[in-house]
Amino acid sequence: MFVLQIKFKTLPTVILVLFLLFTLRNHLPLATRFQVANNSWVTPNIYQKGDKVEIIVNKVESDLTQLPYAYYDLPFTCPPSNFKKPLHLSLNEIIRGDRKWQSDYELKFGEDMPCKILCARKTNKEGMKTAIDLIKKGYVAQWLIDEELPAATTFISTKDQKKYYGSGFPLGYYDEDTGTVYLHNHLMFVIRFHATDDNNFTIVGFEVYPRSVSDYSCPGARKDYENYELVVPEADDELQYLPFTYSVYWREEFDVEWKDRFKFFFNNGELSDEITSKFHWISLANSIGIVILASFIVAFIFIKVSLKDRTTQERDTYETNILADNTAILPMIAENWLNPKGTRWIHMLIVMISMGVQCIFTIIGALAISCSLNKLHDVRNSVLSMTFVFFILGAAMASYVGSYLLIQINMRSKSTVLNDIQIRGVISFSILCGCLLPGLVMTSTLILNSIVWAHDSTNALPFGTIVLIVFMYFLVCIPLSYIGGQLAVKSLENKRVKMSSHTNDRAYIEKSGGSLTRFRSKKKKLLIDSFTILLILISGIFPFIIIYVELQFVYKSVWLEKTTFYYYYGFLLANILLLCIVICEISIIVCYVMMTITSKKEADEVDWRWKVYQAGSSPAWYMELYSLYYIFWVLNIRGFSSILLSVCYSTIFNVICGFGMGSLGYLSSYFFIRYVSHSRTKTH
Repeated sequence: MFVLQIKFKTLPTVILVLFLLFTLRNHLPLATRFQVANNSWVTPNIYQKGDKVEIIVNKVESDLTQLPYAYYDLPFTCPPSNFKKPLHLSLNEIIRGDRKWQSDYELKFGEDMPCKILCARKTNKEGMKTAIDLIKKGYVAQWLIDEELPAATTFISTKDQKKYYGSGFPLGYYDEDTGTVYLHNHLMFVIRFHATDDNNFTIVGFEVYPRSVSDYSCPGARKDYENYELVVPEADDELQYLPFTYSVYWREEFDVEWKDRFKFFFNNGELSDEITSKFHWISLANSIGIVILASFIVAFIFIKVSLKDRTTQERDTYETNILADNTAILPMIAENWLNPKGTRWIHMLIVMISMGVQCIFTIIGALAISCSLNKLHDVRNSVLSMTFVFFILGAAMASYVGSYLLIQINMRSKSTVLNDIQIRGVISFSILCGCLLPGLVMTSTLILNSIVWAHDSTNALPFGTIVLIVFMYFLVCIPLSYIGGQLAVKSLENKRVKMSSHTNDRAYIEKSGGSLTRFRSKKKKLLIDSFTILLILISGIFPFIIIYVELQFVYKSVWLEKTTFYYYYGFLLANILLLCIVICEISIIVCYVMMTITSKKEADEVDWRWKVYQAGSSPAWYMELYSLYYIFWVLNIRGFSSILLSVCYSTIFNVICGFGMGSLGYLSSYFFIRYVSHSRTKTH
């Protein structure tokens, strides 16, 4: 029996360790796995003259839709040979819609190839229609070389006349004046390399210059060639043969080393690197200024509360001040708020707070770990991987916080230690707190996945991935939630929350003919409620200002220009930390204002828990409004399904962020109220 007990207790730990090993081995990007395997920072692939170099074919995507497709699934592209195979994909690559395949492009390092025929693609009427539709929607092909370096379209910035890359290359181009669609059926590869010594080289650039050619010739730098126009045949059974060719040129790059090869992707040409960096620093400085201002106000509030407590040490003086000064009854209001007669939907509020804790734990943890791996090249993949890992591990944190708050409220209301029945109820509640958010995200993702599946897009999760997610939900989230609940019970099992000796101050004063409140008319009650709503709305403006700049860059990278990379993760982490601090401080300010006006109404009637939660989550309301504005007025998304997916994904993200911000607001206000209550207790 003792052995079985040990096995039962260690089972969640074993499952957690196995899950982490599996995730770190298969779900991290290749660069990270290389580092772990070799116990060192990432080293480049070294090539020598004549070595075979492989081009990886991936997917096609567009800024106008949210539906990517596998390149080899298109009915007008050259299919792979029988001996070419798909590559293994990590979970974050599957979520991004990647479909990597080996290609038939033959490249040997350092050997130019002026012209090479790839295939003559036999295409029917439906294939031609698909090609025309995708080209009109601006789809670009995403390929890779050297395992992780994207194929790039080269641009010259009009601001500083410097070169920068856009990931991918267009499938063709559409002449809006004539209504003609042309297919890019010839690709000129310019592969740039850097020499580490006389015999060893690294690849630092993969430039693709697509051309539309009417035959099997390779134009090179010539411009006197005829373009290949796509025309839909009239007969359904009529076939057309599309010629595909390519050429390869190798050019040495003296100024760009392997560790700097991604820098051309980071600048989209609108602003120079110096101006962009200064823009982020200025935004960070403004955020710090807002934090400092809010910190001064909060410090003033704490000082005022402490000084007021010292002036009310004598009971007679305290009774006089209660009837004369609103600020003097703050300790009593705080104690009444900590020991309410009843709070509406308190269990729902605790569950939402626990989900918010899981959100904050996920975002800050993922960004902190990813920023610490700044020497890795594929930081985007590390962020996605760490987000997934911390989201699962956050179930333990969420269940612990939810159970802790529930135990605190139950012990305060009943002033007793927990019995066995209550402990079992807390454990069941902890599982709900830890599993609800992952369950909601999983359910909503599967529902949206059915929409993507109907369009045969690569964004649709495969059945095996769905089974894996469901498997990990039951095998990892539930045990972690159980562990979090047990830890909360152990930490408070032998403690008894002591009720303050001044909770009877209210009854004493009312008995002596006084009253905590003056008579209020319905009009004044409506005025105070309106003021509270206005205060909640205003409290979300300054936190939104802090995150607005980074939010704009993230939205642009995710939605508007998928071919650009977002890499300011250090600034993003700093702004998120400042955002959390400001939300906590503004929530304390809102709580203090509510306490000062509560002297004009019954303290028990104030549902402060929901109000401070709403004040903390209010920045997410502005984020949702900005997301809707960005989708409908900035983006040029076409198609009902793409618009629906964009709105749903943004709403899910902002709701989860609202949970996180609301939990910060509640927990900070709860700390402040306990401080106000305990400060007066210590003076008596």
